[in-house]
Parts: sequence; C-alpha cells; structure tokens
Amino acid sequence: MAGRPNPFRELDELIERMNRQFGELSGGFESRSMLSDVSVDVADGGDRLVVTADLPGFSGDDIDLRVDRESLTISAEYETDEEEETAQFHRQERRRESVRRQLPLPEAVDAPEASASYNNGVLTVTLPKLDPESSSGYQIDVE
Repeated sequence: MAGRPNPFRELDELIERMNRQFGELSGGFESRSMLSDVSVDVADGGDRLVVTADLPGFSGDDIDLRVDRESLTISAEYETDEEEETAQFHRQERRRESVRRQLPLPEAVDAPEASASYNNGVLTVTLPKLDPESSSGYQIDVE
C-alpha cells in the first residue's frame, strides 16, 4: 500500500486556497488566518514599540516582515520536504503551514530603523517611534 493516495489531500488543498482568498479579501482589516493565529503583544517602551509574536515551528528564513509608519505585517510559511511525500503516513498534518497578521500601530514608527530577532519560536520586533516634531512636516521658507 505504499502508493495509496491521501484521501484528504484535495480537501487540505481546498482549505488552503480558501484561506489565502479569505486573507486577500480582508486586506484592509486586521486579519488572522482561518487555520492559524499569530498571537502578539504590543508594548510601549517610551521611545519605541516592541511587538512580540509567537511563531513556533518556523525558522528565521520562513518569516517575512513588512513595516511602514502605521502598520506591521508578519507573514511566515513553510512546507515539508518532498522526501516525506513518498512515505506512507497514517496521519499527515504537517505538510504546510502559513500564517499572516497585519497590525495597525498605535503611533508612527521610523520604519528604516526597525529591527527584529527570532529565538525559540518567539519573534521580537523593535520599532523606534518617530519624533512627533519630525512627523509634522517640513517648514518651507517663503521668499
């Protein structure tokens, strides 16, 4: 029975497609994946915001971070190795994992100065706040 197909494979693929499409439809809203959540804490450290996110099972290379002045997007995705496809499984739930979370930030941040670290399944993103005076625009002298 080594070549027996997984009867739930098509269902798994359908659920993954629906999950991706749901994420695309909710683009402007704070979104969570239908299958997986990314739990986060957002702490105000005075001159910076610190976002801590639980991403167990991912490696640092699996994580994609995007930040602008007003939002942070955390995405992570991995797939199991092709070698496992040839094995006979009694249960296979670890084929692919994908999560995405977009967070509106409570204050404007200096995106180019942001930094991140990942250790033991916990992602920590440090976002320096913009100086309120610098975000108010530039003065233009009238001649």
